[in-house]
Amino acid sequence: MKFLMSVLLFLGLFQGGEPDAETHATYDKETSQISDSVRTVLDEHFVSSFTFGAAGDVLIHDHLYEDVETGDGYDFISRVTEVSPYLQQQDLVFLNQETPIGGEALGLSGYPSFNAPLETLDLLEHFGTDIVSSANNHTLDRGAEGVQATLENFEGRGIEYVGAAKSEADSQRDRVIEVNGITVGFLGYTYGTNGIPVPDGQDYLVNLIDDSPINEEINELDAQVDLLVVSMHQGVEYEPYPREAHRQQMLEMTENGADIILGHHPHVLQPVEIHERDDGSEAVIAYSLGNFFSAQQDLKTKIGGIIEFDIDKESSDEAAAINNIRFMPTYVASQGYDNFNLVPLADAGEYGLEDAGSVYQDVNAHMTEYTEQMEIVEYLE
Repeated sequence: MKFLMSVLLFLGLFQGGEPDAETHATYDKETSQISDSVRTVLDEHFVSSFTFGAAGDVLIHDHLYEDVETGDGYDFISRVTEVSPYLQQQDLVFLNQETPIGGEALGLSGYPSFNAPLETLDLLEHFGTDIVSSANNHTLDRGAEGVQATLENFEGRGIEYVGAAKSEADSQRDRVIEVNGITVGFLGYTYGTNGIPVPDGQDYLVNLIDDSPINEEINELDAQVDLLVVSMHQGVEYEPYPREAHRQQMLEMTENGADIILGHHPHVLQPVEIHERDDGSEAVIAYSLGNFFSAQQDLKTKIGGIIEFDIDKESSDEAAAINNIRFMPTYVASQGYDNFNLVPLADAGEYGLEDAGSVYQDVNAHMTEYTEQMEIVEYLE
């Protein structure tokens, strides 16, 4: 407010007493020019920004929830305290919620047909999650009832969701979150649902890649927001690189307006690419963020991470820019299917990972194979 008053004083809008007739006439003639001047000065000083953190699959296997079971429920939170502060410090947090959260009423289960305890919502809240993708190959593991229950549970905790919907009207609702005056739009899609057919007349339950006009929807939402984030659930499980067809598809999506693409499904990390678009602006594609918290036991499936961006908007007329891209690798430590703990990969040696330093360096080289503009960090500041 002090800055605005200074601007107005500078432009002569705040003067003592009432303006005389001559001054009033001058104001009438120059009102639009004064308004333009105010906007120009404000835009010159308009700087808004926020930090955006995203991670991969929250994949609640039965081994995982059985390991954290207590007499009062399921205590996931005590197993993630080494990593959770790095999400809690973000202004906006996105996660891929891989498994339905229907609770015991729908029967808890793990692979291949998942349904997680309600305490998974406590975990998401603890991470500071603002929005999750619900479009994945397990969306229909508990049918339409599971989708409805999961999405209602998100709503009950104030967590936005994208890629799935409770109704046709819900599916038409734009997913837009405003942070520090910057609007961020979200879209989400999956390649399929493990062969489980979408119920007749309920196509809104999940966004399927092959059935969606993705580029049209990107164009439409991009026109309404400062930054557009798209979650894509596809690829080949356990493959360290994206298929070329998928890579070309995502590059095309960036040319149509996607600013950040967050990939899921392979359950392992794939490199990040920073693409310079035809107009000279840049978009970021994380082809796969891997598992974030799961019970899978192969080393590569235990490693995930948090990707962090500074989102900056220099004036009201300019698009938001993505700056200072950082990636902090994480590791799910365990003793077989017991004692799961999510920790920074930099600390994994303390949790029994042999040759942890070399593993960290391998992840560093792999994640930056497509770009030198992303910094791999031990810990997010």
